[in-house]
Amino acid sequence: MSLRRRRFLLIGAGSAVGLVTTLGVGRWYRGDPPSVIAAILERRLGYLQVDKASFARFAVDYVETRKEYQRELSLLAMLSLPYRYVTPYPWLKSGHSLRRLEDNVVSRYLLSTDFFAHGADEARPVAYIEFHDPYSIACRNPFAPRPDDGAAAHATADRPRT
Repeated sequence: MSLRRRRFLLIGAGSAVGLVTTLGVGRWYRGDPPSVIAAILERRLGYLQVDKASFARFAVDYVETRKEYQRELSLLAMLSLPYRYVTPYPWLKSGHSLRRLEDNVVSRYLLSTDFFAHGADEARPVAYIEFHDPYSIACRNPFAPRPDDGAAAHATADRPRT
């Protein structure tokens, strides 16, 4: 039995497809923990004017601070692609760990941005400042209003003096 050209090409193509499939399934199985965090943010905060790259930066920061949950996030990351579109959130009990994870990710992201500093205005673009960890950045108050480009100076000049 000789190896003909057609059989050689079929074996080569089959091997290439098998290798690519194995690598894809391995990547899918192992997962990338920041991808599930970004998927949660895209689905839950997609209506805001946010730079999508800030989701990826926040996801990396979140995973770095939550190293004790690395294994669970890796397992959950296998579902990051469908998790962008579908979630069991509405059907979960309020104390369920997956529901608590989603709530924690969304609230921590919003605290890490200037969203609350500008009065929670959904029409305004949201900018990611830094990862909000109340134990490491105790002096930063995300709820404190910020003056808008000199608007505070104009407001004091327009007030009548008494």
